[in-house]
Amino acid sequence: MVPLRTHHRRAATFGFSAALVSSLGQTYFIGLFGLSIRDELALEESHWGALYAIATLASGLLMFSLGGIADRLPMKRAITVALAILGLGTILMSVASGWLLLVIGLFCLRLGGQGLVGHIAIVAAARHARRRGRSIATAAFGFILGEALLPLAVVAMLGWLDWRWVWSMAAVLVLGVALPALRAVAAPLPQATVMMTPSDAPPPLRRRQLVRTPSFLAALAVVLVSPFVVTAVFLHQGTLATLHGWTPAQVAAGFIAFAATQTATTWLAGHWVDRHGVAWVLRIYLLPVAAAFLALAFGPSPLALWGLFVGLGATAGANSVMSGALWADVFGVDSLGMVRGVYTGFMVIATALSPLLFGLFLQTGSPMAYAAVGVAAYVILVPWWVTRSLIRHAERASWS
Repeated sequence: MVPLRTHHRRAATFGFSAALVSSLGQTYFIGLFGLSIRDELALEESHWGALYAIATLASGLLMFSLGGIADRLPMKRAITVALAILGLGTILMSVASGWLLLVIGLFCLRLGGQGLVGHIAIVAAARHARRRGRSIATAAFGFILGEALLPLAVVAMLGWLDWRWVWSMAAVLVLGVALPALRAVAAPLPQATVMMTPSDAPPPLRRRQLVRTPSFLAALAVVLVSPFVVTAVFLHQGTLATLHGWTPAQVAAGFIAFAATQTATTWLAGHWVDRHGVAWVLRIYLLPVAAAFLALAFGPSPLALWGLFVGLGATAGANSVMSGALWADVFGVDSLGMVRGVYTGFMVIATALSPLLFGLFLQTGSPMAYAAVGVAAYVILVPWWVTRSLIRHAERASWS
């Protein structure tokens, strides 16, 4: 059996590269083509949103079962499947002439990119790491780099190329460059089932067992908070800007602050997980969300904007590390693909519900102070309770 330490650098490199490629299936990337697609296919904004929601929800539900391919298949084959789906999505987007091909293309982009490729990136970084926190943080920087560079590149290309040609270039990038390169990097990485000796191996964790495990459900109450809140706020940023008198330039500056803070806390969270452990980080990493909502509710306009974006960015960066390190720490690495796949399915459902719930709250005209106090109480109390639950889970090894 080959020691894990011989693979940790390769796994971190693989995770970073795969996370960067997964950007082609992320919301911010697809959204750059929204106006062009709607104009050419004669879609109303509501129709475009509905097709996107259907594709996203369907891909998220499939992640409950498909996430396990990172456990069952060698990493080389798993990334091949994921990139093939993503590549098919880019091809379909380049030729879509009606809503049917469009929604299938969106489904492949969301399942292959935002779902499987990003998922496999974090699983590989966590499973083969010598220092798990730093390895996952390295992989997560691939997501951040994509957010920083790809919108600028796409906007520049759309200035002199038709949007279909940009998707065709994306297909060449995925199938002609990323697929052979990532297969080569992943080839030496061992399969999950051969990473432990038979005497060390516990009975395999089943999906049905997982969703009935109290510690898993308790952990979801923490790790789903960041994507739930960030999605709701970003989708309703226009309403919040109107309420607080923020200009478009101020909101754009807020996104820069969000990205910078996210970068810093991704790096810090990786080091903290290695130095202090997952439980220590779990107790505190949601506190910036409380600060964000308290600033939004009680601060003057400039403080509200900066407090909101910096606070959300701080937690989002740490969450990118925790979403891999926590599951590996609690459930081990052999079933990490399945566990994180189920988490991803729940995350998609949560992010589908959060804009609706936050929109209803804003529509009622309730004071933002109500949301701020509720969020602050939640992120202070719940992580402490969840940490105790996870400690008891580790002591009893209830999944074995």
